[in-house]
Formats: sequence, structure tokens, C-alpha cells
Amino acid sequence: MPRLTERYRAARRQQVVDAARRCFTRNGFHATSMQDVFTESGLSAGAVYGYFASKEALVAAIVEEVTAEITAGFDEVLSDAELPPITEVLQRLFTVVDKQDNRREFAALVVQVWAEAVHNPVLGALLAGKYRDLRDGFTRIVRRYQREGLLDPAAKPVDVARVLTTFGPAFLFQQALLDGVGAQAFSNGLRPLLPPPKTA
Repeated sequence: MPRLTERYRAARRQQVVDAARRCFTRNGFHATSMQDVFTESGLSAGAVYGYFASKEALVAAIVEEVTAEITAGFDEVLSDAELPPITEVLQRLFTVVDKQDNRREFAALVVQVWAEAVHNPVLGALLAGKYRDLRDGFTRIVRRYQREGLLDPAAKPVDVARVLTTFGPAFLFQQALLDGVGAQAFSNGLRPLLPPPKTA
């Protein structure tokens, strides 16, 4: 029997992730079973379990996709010759969420997963690790802003990064519960609170 190519395996794995995302956003985390994922993906239980052992593993894959986009945004900012205002950096983060399919349902799913993570050690460890990754990304950005005289050099970078990281959950909570909360609107509200530093 010929070995599956890596491209085929990657496509099949993505098929499962996409099916799980649709199930989770439509039904919620708790109401979705692995059987739902089998049906949605059109694959057998054995095929799905060949890639993912549990719902938690599927959530991990979805979270990884989103955080990879955010991390790429951090790298893009750090590679810019001229740093944008910090509100623009945050807007890029919000836009990653904004462009998700069924964004309100996706935001609601994230809120559910956060709540479950308090009692589920597997999800708790997963999300804690991803938040540390995001905090580390913001820390790198803060250090560069300080080097270029755009932020108080006496501030502890990781403390500033912790605060910046909280804007993401705040955006998701409001997007899950309220109408009219998009990346642009949220960023517009931040600009008066986080004005760009004055340069000499």
C-alpha cells in the first residue's frame, strides 16, 4: 500500500480541523461530540483519531492557527523600518479575529473554551502556553519601542506586554456578546487612550 504523501496528510488533517471548527462554532464546545466531527468531516472515526485524539487536541489545532497569524503579525511589525503606533499593532491583532468565518460564533467559542480551561487542565495548559507566547511577542515589541524612545525606558517590558495582551480577550468578549464590535471600532476607541508619543 503506497505511503500517504505529506501533502495529502496535511490536507486531510486540515479537513478535520475545518470540520471541528464548524461544529464548535455552530454547537459550542460542550455540545459537540467527536461523532459530530466524524459526520461533519465525512471521515471515519479511525481516520479522525489518526490525527486528533480528543476535542482538546482539535481546539489546540484551531488555537494554533489563529495564534500563528498573530505571531506573524508581530514579526511583521518588528521587521518594519518605522514602527507604527501601538494602536495599529493592536488593530492587526483584532483583524485576525475579525476575519474568521462566523466571527461572532468564533468569539463565543473562544469565551467557552476560556471558561472550560479553568477546570480542564489540558485546555488550561494549552491556553496558558499560548498567552505566554503572545505576551512574549508583545514584550519584544515593547523593547523595540523603548530602544527607539517611543516608550518609557524605565517601564518593565513584560509588565507592559501583560497589559497589551489583555486587549485581545476584551475584544473577543465584546464581539461574542454585542453587535457592532469590529476591529476598526475597537481600535478607534483605543486611540484616544493610547496616543502616539510626541517626538522631538
